[in-house]
Amino acid sequence: MKINIFTPPKFEKQPLDIENLNNITNKSWQYSVNGRSSIYHILKDLKINKILIPAYICSSVLEPLKKLNIKPIFYDLDIRDLNPSLESIKKLSKKYDVKAVLVASMYGNPANLVEIEDYCKNNSIFMIDDAAQSFGAKLDGRFVGTFGDAGFFSFSPGKPTAGHMGSFFWSAKKVNIKRTKHCLLHYLKWLDFYFNRLNIYRFGKKFRLLTYINIILLKVFNLINDKICDFEKNILGGILSSNLNNKFIFRQRYIDEFINISSKSKNFRAIKHIRGIPNNHKIVVLFYNQNRANEFIGFMLNSNIYASNGYMLLTSDLKELPNCKMIDKCVVELPVESNEDRMKYLFKKVREFEDKNS
Repeated sequence: MKINIFTPPKFEKQPLDIENLNNITNKSWQYSVNGRSSIYHILKDLKINKILIPAYICSSVLEPLKKLNIKPIFYDLDIRDLNPSLESIKKLSKKYDVKAVLVASMYGNPANLVEIEDYCKNNSIFMIDDAAQSFGAKLDGRFVGTFGDAGFFSFSPGKPTAGHMGSFFWSAKKVNIKRTKHCLLHYLKWLDFYFNRLNIYRFGKKFRLLTYINIILLKVFNLINDKICDFEKNILGGILSSNLNNKFIFRQRYIDEFINISSKSKNFRAIKHIRGIPNNHKIVVLFYNQNRANEFIGFMLNSNIYASNGYMLLTSDLKELPNCKMIDKCVVELPVESNEDRMKYLFKKVREFEDKNS
């Protein structure tokens, strides 16, 4: 039995309906090629020189800040769900007089968006609602990604909206983009996704060269202002529709089952939502020490189950980030697949590890 790296669920192609998305969210969404490009477009004309961002998040968020010469100030997380800490945002925004904050809802679980939004409004802080990992989740009847002054979500294999590339963003500030077009590169990215992720069990590693070609081409060509290509509309439309219409409900079923069977673990605790309606797409656990987390990853990999650490912290200065210090290298991610036998095998191996290390 083999469980591969975050294999995306199958979807049916259908037209992308942006008007419907605008209507149900009450926002006006624009396309960009990826989440970091959305951050770039949102921040480009804000005239700020620093921004609060989570210390625990994908390092790609630093790319647009570097391009715009904006200094990141790193804030702490809520130890319960690894989402932004309101207390840390309050403390550091006052200490460093920061007037912008990126608020990410991690792993499909809504962050404390209502209270953070209220705080930002009352203190003239521009809030960006990062729903890259959580679009489809809801809080107080609103979609994650629609809070604050701007927001975005994105498509990539390891997210709820699992696609080859693309992002949509909105902003209270007017954003004008002089569009470029590189549809051949978009198509090569789609082929890489199709063969090496969506159908990885069918094709194995036969088309791995596509991945390396894409890596090289995306370093050579600047796609940051690209428009969406016609062939992508049906692809992204199908993924988005399936996500919003809860056609991937199997993910939540398996995650709930995992939380239940691991509730008495002495080695880790499963990360779960503490507010709103989640849109989880992978199993996330927090181990109580780094060594045991590494042992678990090794055990799962030896069992042909993909497992990996969570994100590396974006700073080594943890004096004001006590919770980040606690979780450093202790987060482990496991895939969720629409296959009963594979998931039973994964649960079986987790129980074996638990029995061995109780």
